[in-house]
Amino acid sequence: MKGLADRFKVAIIGMGKGGLPLAKMFAEDPDIEIVGVSSRSQDAPGIAWAKQHGIFTTPDFKELFIKLPRIDIVIDATGNPHVGAFLNDLNRPETEVVKGMTANLVWRMVEEREAREQAAKRTLEEQMLLYNIGLMLANAEKSDHALKLIVEAAMDLLEMAAGSAALFDEEKGEMRMSVVMGFRGDKPPLHAWKVRPGGLTAHILSNSQPTVIEELENNPKFDTSHLKDQGFRSLVAVPLKAEGKIVGILYVDDFRPRKFTARELSLMGLLGALAASAVEKVLMLERAEEMAVTDELTKVYNHRYFVRTLLTELKRAERYGEPLGLCMIDVDHFKKFNDTHGHLKGNEVLIEIAKIMRIAMRETDIVARYGGEEFAVILPKTGKDHAMALANRLREAVEEGRFPGAELQPLGKLTVSIGIAAYPDDSATADSVSEIIELADQALYQSKSAGRNRVTACHDK
Repeated sequence: MKGLADRFKVAIIGMGKGGLPLAKMFAEDPDIEIVGVSSRSQDAPGIAWAKQHGIFTTPDFKELFIKLPRIDIVIDATGNPHVGAFLNDLNRPETEVVKGMTANLVWRMVEEREAREQAAKRTLEEQMLLYNIGLMLANAEKSDHALKLIVEAAMDLLEMAAGSAALFDEEKGEMRMSVVMGFRGDKPPLHAWKVRPGGLTAHILSNSQPTVIEELENNPKFDTSHLKDQGFRSLVAVPLKAEGKIVGILYVDDFRPRKFTARELSLMGLLGALAASAVEKVLMLERAEEMAVTDELTKVYNHRYFVRTLLTELKRAERYGEPLGLCMIDVDHFKKFNDTHGHLKGNEVLIEIAKIMRIAMRETDIVARYGGEEFAVILPKTGKDHAMALANRLREAVEEGRFPGAELQPLGKLTVSIGIAAYPDDSATADSVSEIIELADQALYQSKSAGRNRVTACHDK
């Protein structure tokens, strides 16, 4: 390494677009000292950088040769003929002038180096992005949360305005939209749709690489009218597959035509592989949790979940001073139906009644199979009068249902009896699940004793 006095003294004329990276490159060389820079604009980024490093700056390049006692190399980064002419006439044999073809070569070296540095920086940022996404997905406990993270990451990665994710229902052969972000069309996005042979969805799922449509208007191959309804002009769709199994599709959309680089599409493919594996694991956990709380026959909640949830809802009702209703429901003369038609037909009746209950009750109500032919419904934020109205709606829906063989029942049709109890009207103790169940059961017994196919509230005369 040269001593401080032996270092090459360099001056740069022109600190605009390329001057700053050139100066930074020279500043890293221990054998080079930048002694001065010149730029007509004192607001140029290179001027600010030079001042921070104690380097002489001037708007008049001629001052470099007046103020600086020694310049070994001067680089003309301006391309200005006036500057070039001055340097041609410069009578300083100790100063080497770099301009023209030589300056262009230096520029190319700087640009290539900067491009490599930018590419390395971009690669690191992309790797960190995928790593951070992986960490977030590992902590996602619900599939909708995981999918939201994935859609947001894809939108950021491609700088696109909208995105969505749909899950594949293998049993029904259809896609179901799970997450939608950035949509702004007049029509709502599709909620569910069949996978048609030859359609866009089938095409996306049949490929291992992202499907790209850079201009929807010029793509007559597929029906994309639902995308155009949202105002979209371009699309990237990534199939989500885990170990060969279709999980769903990740979409990113924009409201203008777009071009995509091979690197962008490669990153989307990596994101898709990461996303598919993470989402499939979360879905498996959700399915396992659902099986643990679901009655195998009727697909409503099971007895264990009912008891646990009833206690939770009672505590919540107590905390917020809200009412809570409970329905206990029994299928009338069910043993008679089983004896007449067999247990398989009896099971079909229970399955159908469970379906009717899910339709008749509200989304916030918790429908469960209590045991045998007995069901229960928890009615959050519901007083006794409202609970009676809901229970009668359910009773009527079952009575109007079509059950083969129901005409042989003692009432000439298949019906249910219902008992109602409410907190705090009937049961003032929020931590006693058994008390409110017992009260609703007593009301149910009264309905059956009074002739069945009716609703009775606790303490009714």
